[in-house]
Amino acid sequence: MKTTGIAAALLFAALTMSAQIRTGGDIDSGTFIMGLDSYFCGNAGGLNFNHSGKTFSVTLGGGVITVAEAGSEDAQTVYDAGLVVPFSVTANLPEISGDFVVGVHDFTGDSQPELVIGVRNSSASGVEAYILKLKEDGWRSIGEIAVFGISGVECRVFRHAITVKNPAKGALYTWTYHGDRFDFKASDGTTDPAALLPPADEAPAAE
Repeated sequence: MKTTGIAAALLFAALTMSAQIRTGGDIDSGTFIMGLDSYFCGNAGGLNFNHSGKTFSVTLGGGVITVAEAGSEDAQTVYDAGLVVPFSVTANLPEISGDFVVGVHDFTGDSQPELVIGVRNSSASGVEAYILKLKEDGWRSIGEIAVFGISGVECRVFRHAITVKNPAKGALYTWTYHGDRFDFKASDGTTDPAALLPPADEAPAAE
């Protein structure tokens, strides 16, 4: 009985850690956001997912991401490269264009997926991610992360949090959903996520 309990505990630990590990599928896909329930990468693609008994399709093409409910002719634009997301929490993020990751994950714990849009610049030193929730008036941003100046930047999603590692400093920057928003914490003592952005005069210019 004791041996069985130990084995079960080890299995549980392995399962809970699996979302933080880069899998073979992640390596093959080239994603820079690990741990999403489902996703696609690149500059074009699409996926279907279920929310509240309905099926939604999200598609990316030409730097524009749209979401539509199955059977509906109306599609909502949720991201347009080079433009500030009109419903975002923060309006002054540097604008970048490059590789995309689009996927779904339940950050809020209500058993319904949020939509995740990640964009990483071509030098892989800057990343933005938007977390969107379906509300009465459509998909709306409930959280954003933005990190620049970290070579090979990658994000990891686990339960209610999304984390970025800075290998040069050995630091972790984590945004965790609590109540109705994402709280920021850093292992190196950084208290303001704006410190992870470049100065305004060094921010990447919109194309």
